Amino acid sequence: MPIDFGFTPEQEELRASVREWCQKEIAPLVDEMEAKEEFNKGLVAKFKKKFLNMWIPKEYGGTEADTVDICIVAEEVGYVCGSCLTLLEVGGLGCLPIVIGGTEEQKKRFLPPIANGEKFYGFALTDEGPGSDPANMKTRAEKKGDEYILNGMKRLISNCDISHSILTFAKTDPSKGARGISAFLIDIGTPGFVVGKRLWGWGIKVHHTNELEFHDCRVPADRLIGKENEGFVYAMKCLDRTRLVLAAGNVGIARASFDIAVKFAQERIAFGKPISENQAISFKLAEIATEIEAARLLAYKAAWLDNKKVRHTTETSMAKWYACELARKSAEAAVKILGGYGWSKDYPVMIHLHDALGFINAQGTTEIHKMIISRAIFD
Repeated sequence: MPIDFGFTPEQEELRASVREWCQKEIAPLVDEMEAKEEFNKGLVAKFKKKFLNMWIPKEYGGTEADTVDICIVAEEVGYVCGSCLTLLEVGGLGCLPIVIGGTEEQKKRFLPPIANGEKFYGFALTDEGPGSDPANMKTRAEKKGDEYILNGMKRLISNCDISHSILTFAKTDPSKGARGISAFLIDIGTPGFVVGKRLWGWGIKVHHTNELEFHDCRVPADRLIGKENEGFVYAMKCLDRTRLVLAAGNVGIARASFDIAVKFAQERIAFGKPISENQAISFKLAEIATEIEAARLLAYKAAWLDNKKVRHTTETSMAKWYACELARKSAEAAVKILGGYGWSKDYPVMIHLHDALGFINAQGTTEIHKMIISRAIFD
């Protein structure tokens, strides 16, 4: 069977369309959003309506885009604004567990408001303390009659300020470890549910990250997504796709830093010639160009495997950690190549660096992904 590394005409058309949209709708607002450290509400409304329907099956009002198409969107969004990448990422995290495990009634009820751009669902898996160790999750959900009573705290939860509901994971059977976790869709404003303090970060700082507190929060039983104790399974299947948003998106961030560095190196004259003629500069850019190509291939191969319904957890971990570390490396190289200008707000390379550092720890740290890969090697 022949190997084809190209994109279809439809995919190239999608890339061109998304690139144009991002330059028109996002790029003019980036400086303002970075200064205010919050999203432009009008942009969020447009973004939800244009892109979040990609996650939703057609029978519930979505466009049901495949994962390669979603990665194309992610790469172009990441190129323009790292924080805006979280709208696509968290938008998927908040609805995919419903797509994967929700009942037919839940899908009909909760998915159309995402497909039409009306609502946004957050995603709260990370617990106070355990972090990437869900088996020791402390948040509890106790069944009482036709309700569940939730108690506990979540940390590092993204985009709570623009969410209408949060898909929240809690232990319903502590004796089963990760296999005793269930998922609940909880509306903002539910009594006993508090959006707590914001974590102010250096990177991806337009998007808000908050603590969530649950104090005897009563959740109707019909807000249990799918089956009890199946929440962790839904989450892991979901992460196999949404981590690829970060992989492709960070390829975009790496490209953005690279393009700035290339242009600067061609235009900056030192010792009578462009600094691009200095091998210390040109060789570094050659290295980054090669790694961008490698990261893109990793991301799109994993997306292609997802389209083929082939298990790709290992490939996704490879793509995610490599692309995020590359985005950091590309931005650091750009900062050095630009010299004093690299620290200046006249160029966005420091924003790209801080965004990349933030994404390195999102949806699993580099070390978590290396652990996933190493387990596959030695299984």
